[in-house]
Amino acid sequence: MKKRFGLLLLAVWLGACDTVVPGSEPVLVVEAFLQTGAPPPTIRLRQTGPLAGPYDSGGAQAVTDARVMLQLDTLLVPYHPDPAMPGFYRPANTELLLAPQTAFVLEIQWRGRLIRARDVLPPLIRIDSVQLAFPENPVPAVLLDSLVLNDSLAIGGREGYLYPVEVTLWWRALDDPDSSYWVRPHLQPEVPFSSVVVDLFLRTEQVLLEQQSAQDGKGRRYWIGVYAVPVDSARAPMPIHTLRVALLRSGRAYARFAATRESPERREPVSNVEGGLGIVAGIALDSLRLTVGS
Repeated sequence: MKKRFGLLLLAVWLGACDTVVPGSEPVLVVEAFLQTGAPPPTIRLRQTGPLAGPYDSGGAQAVTDARVMLQLDTLLVPYHPDPAMPGFYRPANTELLLAPQTAFVLEIQWRGRLIRARDVLPPLIRIDSVQLAFPENPVPAVLLDSLVLNDSLAIGGREGYLYPVEVTLWWRALDDPDSSYWVRPHLQPEVPFSSVVVDLFLRTEQVLLEQQSAQDGKGRRYWIGVYAVPVDSARAPMPIHTLRVALLRSGRAYARFAATRESPERREPVSNVEGGLGIVAGIALDSLRLTVGS
């Protein structure tokens, strides 16, 4: 089977917002993902130090003295700190299942401050089908470990071979023609790959408005991603490996967070936490695992 594979560049731009810059006073860092159809989640709280590094770099310390309350429409769910895991807070009600399109507010009282975040749980999302395509033989590639060119052109390049794998993921479109939800398709192959430069030209995930994703004639949305599997020679078969395919639906809060999480010009991702840092977002998630190769 022969296919023509192009190099794909991902360029995601989303509106930025003001950033809370840690100073002498610690800033609360909140992490909570509320998933449609699941119980209320565990919430993680940390505080920045005066010399804290980038978000989630280890420069934050566990917070154990906060009061946490989750409001789901009119229902209140109190949270309590987990004594065995400092910084983690567990819900008092674990039998409740979060309904789609429920508005929620997370309020945290800490050191005389009120920290708040709000979002809405998106509709459920389900993967309809997945199709994989890769060539019969690996393709030659120059694998670079650096984008920096010097006078001697010693850029760490080496010749190698790889299988580009094209993955098409389908899901059912929402009935709402005015939907403003975002989706994040994600490919996670369980294979080692160390070429920084080649990775930049593949598309293993994307954050995009669901209404802007491609649509077929069967009422389905679809997305095409590409990952690569390295091999030792031009005759090597496709190695057997596992691929996790995930599809996430969210509102704008998670989309901005995910799109700016590794942005080099930012100290931390875009946050929706009022008076703090981090992310409190409603998501819907579906995933599956495939065995690829023979």
